[in-house]
Amino acid sequence: MATSAKASVVTDIRVGVGEWLRFPDSVLAPNPSDPSKLCMLRLSHADTCKAAIAGRRQPAFDLWSMVVGCAPPVPGVDFRNRDVSGKLVSLSGAHACFRGIERPLAEDDDGRDVLAYVLRPHFFYEYDPNMVSVASKIPVPRGLVFVVYVRLTESRGLDQSGMVGTITHWSFVEADANDPKLPVNHASRYRARLW
Repeated sequence: MATSAKASVVTDIRVGVGEWLRFPDSVLAPNPSDPSKLCMLRLSHADTCKAAIAGRRQPAFDLWSMVVGCAPPVPGVDFRNRDVSGKLVSLSGAHACFRGIERPLAEDDDGRDVLAYVLRPHFFYEYDPNMVSVASKIPVPRGLVFVVYVRLTESRGLDQSGMVGTITHWSFVEADANDPKLPVNHASRYRARLW
């Protein structure tokens, strides 16, 4: 895949108390019209920060380990997980992309301008506090895929900053029994498969 100079958006990650809530402003993803090229997506993380402050920390750990593609920058994470082998995936490794969800999302009354990127991660970090670290690297349960939702900036493509859209939320979804790389009911869940 082609990369850009902006690929360094996540290279300056410091580990420390509170650093796990300092998310990058943008991430790389396969371009919705040509998956052999990368594009930039803005990362909306206000809801993730609010959830973490309210005690729900797993969305932030999912963001780090499956959208950004690195361990959450918390103290002791490397030491606690030193014996767990297995690579993480990031959004740039998505293998499928759909356009249009069959429900409203924010200002999009009919879900038409929403992308759904599909990943099949093998590992992720779970929020699991112990004496060494709050992050535990574990295998993804069988029968799940991870879907990242993006609200398009404009129906026709890039905004003035070069961003294609904004990542609004993400979650695990049950995989299709006939095609375990795709979400269950993907034909009725989304309007069109782009690739």
